[in-house]
Amino acid sequence: MGQVQLRMKQDVATRWNSTYYMLQRVIEIKEPLVSTLALINPLLPALTPEEWDTTKEVCDILKPFEEVTVEMSSESFVTGSKAILMAWGLQRIVAHRQRNPSIHEPVKVMVNFLAADLEKRFGQVERVRVLAEATLLDPRFKKHAFVNERNAEETVSRVVGAATHAATPTLPSTEEEEEGGTPVSPPSEPVPQFWADFEERVITLRPGIQNPITEAMLEIKGFLAEPLIPRKADPLEWWRVRALVYHNVCTIMKTRLCIVATSVPSECVLSKTGQIITDRRNRLSPSKVRELVFLNANL
Repeated sequence: MGQVQLRMKQDVATRWNSTYYMLQRVIEIKEPLVSTLALINPLLPALTPEEWDTTKEVCDILKPFEEVTVEMSSESFVTGSKAILMAWGLQRIVAHRQRNPSIHEPVKVMVNFLAADLEKRFGQVERVRVLAEATLLDPRFKKHAFVNERNAEETVSRVVGAATHAATPTLPSTEEEEEGGTPVSPPSEPVPQFWADFEERVITLRPGIQNPITEAMLEIKGFLAEPLIPRKADPLEWWRVRALVYHNVCTIMKTRLCIVATSVPSECVLSKTGQIITDRRNRLSPSKVRELVFLNANL
């Protein structure tokens, strides 16, 4: 028929997107498939035009879910900070489908089910602290990713609190206090008289020891005032350049943006472990298996 030869795809029970790929492939090879089945087994019931339209519409609805699945399953870039935005994006897409219902009843049932399940799973996604803080600290999104302003302000307060803790200097240990007693600052050198007037005029302009809360608030305020970077830019590179400017907030960022949004990487490690431990290699010690899995996942 002058078309590229494509194989049928089989769905996998543990991977929902495999069903999407299967249906998508069936639509792509619709004409060759119908013709071949008519020649091989004419008695086999064929899909009606309405069923083909339903299948096509189902694929259109599932396509955004497949795109989100692929992007969130990546290990090459930050994903945790995207979870809130993608959850709201999917909810808006499904809500639009509800406002413009399909003429096919199975499609309407599926859309209603997706809307209810998205609300159940992600209705309060902005209140998931780890995801909210990762989103706020991503220079691509910041507070603009939040639908609820109150959730955004609460997240800012938590980040300020964490940055305050990071900015608070550690107290000397008990042993140091016992040995040295009250810490004594080194004696300052006498200021020559011809510098005295200048020193008195500029002493208030020099930065001194700030209150940790004030320091953290100034940093987060400056960070939020910065313009957003493009969505496809690397947020880690942005933070690398400004690490010295927002050093306390950067400390918090390092524990948030590293969070992986899905369990795909860990599932891949488990699958690889099953390939390492076989009938022929069943005498491997646990420590050796851990080393092999570590090397496989990190090299």
